[in-house]
Amino acid sequence: MNQAVEKFGRMVDNQLPDHPKTARNLLTTAYRLNGWAGKHLFKKTTPARLALADVCNNAILQPFDHPQQSAMVSLFTPCELLQMFGLAPMFPEALACYISGAGAERGFIEAAEASGIPETFCSYHKILLGTAQTGVLPKPRFIFNTTLACDANTLTFRRLAEFYGVPHLVLDIPQTQDEAAVTYVAEQLKDCARSISRLLHRPLDEAKLCASVARGRQTLDTYQQYLEERARKSMPDEMTSEMYAVFALHVLLGTPAALQFAQGILKEAKAAPSRGKELRLLWVHTLPNLDNAMIDLLDFNPSCQILAADLCFDVPELPETDDPWQTMARRLVQNHLNGPAQRRIDAVLQQAKRLQPDGIVWFCHWGCRQTSGASQMGRAELEKAGFPTLVLDGDACDRSNCPPGQMTTRMQAFLEMLEEKA
Repeated sequence: MNQAVEKFGRMVDNQLPDHPKTARNLLTTAYRLNGWAGKHLFKKTTPARLALADVCNNAILQPFDHPQQSAMVSLFTPCELLQMFGLAPMFPEALACYISGAGAERGFIEAAEASGIPETFCSYHKILLGTAQTGVLPKPRFIFNTTLACDANTLTFRRLAEFYGVPHLVLDIPQTQDEAAVTYVAEQLKDCARSISRLLHRPLDEAKLCASVARGRQTLDTYQQYLEERARKSMPDEMTSEMYAVFALHVLLGTPAALQFAQGILKEAKAAPSRGKELRLLWVHTLPNLDNAMIDLLDFNPSCQILAADLCFDVPELPETDDPWQTMARRLVQNHLNGPAQRRIDAVLQQAKRLQPDGIVWFCHWGCRQTSGASQMGRAELEKAGFPTLVLDGDACDRSNCPPGQMTTRMQAFLEMLEEKA
């Protein structure tokens, strides 16, 4: 972390006990400056990814600027329901990444832990809880989360609904992938939509919903075409770009901006040069974009590139249907992260055979028991199939769990091994 960011983080921390609104203003001002700089100064990545970064930056600001026009959601919440009512989503992974990027995560994590949250709890969720409990994050209109994949969701969102005193909608996702599960989730989605309609005193607009869901499906299909093209091309980029793509393919799915992003990177991939002798990595789970040494190692490196993160291909190909409720439900029920860990491993292996990476990095983010628990089984199966795999322990947003250089040392050793193998 550079000195300017470190100093800014301390400024925010110092305001938390007595002046949370000042801390909020510092953060939102920094995010606005970050958005401006991304458009006018730091334009190293491609136009499609720059445009998406700007969209994500604005999405972060919306819940701060217009909290009563926003809803707090989990990563897998079908946000087409929010789009139908013109609401903006706010979710832990994005908020935590932005706060960590500003060097300000420590005070929020300490606030959460001081209220009884275990140190071993997911850092994304601790930061979210801390922003609420310190008064920095304004009260949303309501909270809407799923039970898919992340067991921290249940504690975090229930606790925040009680803290804010706002309605709490929970979408229960069965761990089976049969048609009964799809129907069950589709009916819940209809109930949730009716609840939001009553809460906002606004009618459902199913035509608008259908358009959003269709656009989301087109976005996912287009991104799959991009991955097919990416397998043959050289496109150095930064770790942050993959996280932005995760946002586009989840909480922003169904928006015109997400579709434009997918179409844009497909066009850019087609125009990119053919792959060379660079090392190519497939990434599992979130990315630790807070370690400067790791950034130096992986960002815009023509000799080593990240092909994709598995959170960007977690939805299988969906059958054609005109029913938006069934489409959203199937997207959740059949998600590769739903159910036994073997489903995720199989999806990563299938994509590895398609993209042919030199190696796979299975990142175990602090507090994510599902990813950590499956890591050794995943490594064994991926290596049996011929893909060298590094299980990398770390934290995507809390620097105190990432001693300087620790992750990078292991990554460097892994890359050296891959180079020797090549």
